Parts: sequence; C-alpha cells; structure tokens
Amino acid sequence: MMRNFTIASLALSLLLAPVAAPAQTALKLETLMQASGYKSAVKVNDATWTLDFAGKQIPKFKVVVTATDKDASGIITALANPAAKDQLPRNRANLSAAMMKANGDFDYVKIGFDQDGDIFVRADIPPSADLASFKTVVEQVAAAADEFYGRVKSLLR
Repeated sequence: MMRNFTIASLALSLLLAPVAAPAQTALKLETLMQASGYKSAVKVNDATWTLDFAGKQIPKFKVVVTATDKDASGIITALANPAAKDQLPRNRANLSAAMMKANGDFDYVKIGFDQDGDIFVRADIPPSADLASFKTVVEQVAAAADEFYGRVKSLLR
C-alpha cells in the first residue's frame, strides 16, 4: 500500500514539475524586467515582454524577451528580427556566409532564420541569471542585431 502511494506521489510530482517551471520562469522574467530600468518595457502577457531599441544601422527595432519551459528549469530568450523574409535576397549564399561569420564573431548570440524565414538574433538566458547578466545579454542581442544588419544591408532587397 505504501509503495503504491509513493509511486503515485512520484508520478504526480513528475506531471506537475514541468508546469511549475514556466510560471516560475515567467515570474523571474517579470522581476528582472521591473528591476532593469528599461523605460520602454511593455508586458505583452505573463511570459512575454518587448523592449524598444534604436541603433546606428536600424533606427527603431524591438527585442522580444520571453520565458518558456524549453527544459525542466525553464529558459528566458531575448530575440530580435533585424531583417524580414521579404527583404532577403533569393540567392542567400552570401547572406548565409555572413551569418556563419557573425555567429563566430559575436558573443552570447545565435543568428539564423526563424520559422517564418526572417533573420533572428537571439540569446538564451538561464532563469538563475542576476540582473547585470540579464541586461548584458539583452543589450548584446540588440547590439548584435544592429551590427549584423549593417553588415548585410547591402545584400538585402
């Protein structure tokens, strides 16, 4: 009888564990955003915020910061889209080469194509990050998006 109770308790805790992580990660994200001092921070929903940035190459753009349950402990992602699919050339060989080089040049961030075919610049932030680390990574995403756009704007339509 005790064994069945223990197995049932273990099964229940395993089922509930993934559900708890996103809520905790979203709360951590909210705490970081509120403490960040970003005046442009807008809460889209419990797990998504946007920040406005202005760069040297892109006059105005947004960085979207989300909390997800991608793994057991949750993850915070900062993402910018410096170029939409309709701006990209049909032949993407030079663009792809520039993306590969930038992935080696930039710290913290990944550059690629998202599900819609737009270019993304993104970084994953562990929910255990402190405020200074969080802001460093968010600002690195913004800086890399702006710099990468400057590198490839001559290739865009």
